[in-house]
Amino acid sequence: MVANIVKLGFITILLLFFSACASSQKAVKEVIQTNATSIIESDYEKIRKQIIEFKTKLDKRNPKSYDKNLSDRIYSLLKSSNGDFLLKYNNIVLDNYRDYLQLAFSKNEVPIRNDYLVLGLYYLVNNAYEVNNDYKITALQFDVKKLQDLYKNLQLIKWKIKVDRDMNGDYLFLTWQNNWQIEMEQKYKDKPYTYEDIQNLEFIKNKRETIYSHSNFSFEVILTQMLDYTANSIRVLGEEPKELGLSALKMFIFI
Repeated sequence: MVANIVKLGFITILLLFFSACASSQKAVKEVIQTNATSIIESDYEKIRKQIIEFKTKLDKRNPKSYDKNLSDRIYSLLKSSNGDFLLKYNNIVLDNYRDYLQLAFSKNEVPIRNDYLVLGLYYLVNNAYEVNNDYKITALQFDVKKLQDLYKNLQLIKWKIKVDRDMNGDYLFLTWQNNWQIEMEQKYKDKPYTYEDIQNLEFIKNKRETIYSHSNFSFEVILTQMLDYTANSIRVLGEEPKELGLSALKMFIFI
């Protein structure tokens, strides 16, 4: 009788011990997940600020490619990080990031191209981080596939903004190019030119630039930082970001 009571007491203690361990493990897991959520949300906030900086630089470098009357509204949207501001094209309302990005990189003549690109970025990032969904308690509620898609799309944007040209052979966006390089392209697109011709270009002749001036890498830096923050979110969720090679970028479309 006494032996049975002792045995029962020992079993009870063991059950309480393992129950406490399980509760402790669950608590630790929840803390880790909650911390991961904070990291991912911080990554999103950093990317959002990068988009604001990106718009400022893009509009300054391409002043004829955005609507000044829409600028305050777009900045307000980017700063609030929620809500919608949907633009139209040919009287059709654009309601998803693919429409905005495809239009921004269209070879056809597109007015306010900057605005389509910036809003495309905004909706792309918000979709990946599911900003309009309910508040997330654990990191498991984030969709890692959406973040992987964001990472791929950002790689494509970073590449296309440097190389894409319109039907006339002009760059869709001026970013890395020096002004004298653009002037030279416009003057001597299909013509031979000499060193003297280069020296007579406005920005060279007026000593505002030289042929040795460094290219503007600020746009590439911003997009690289967006990629880094996205990659960090993906790694927090236990995966590695998928890198696209040049051959893949040439065939890749926005997803």
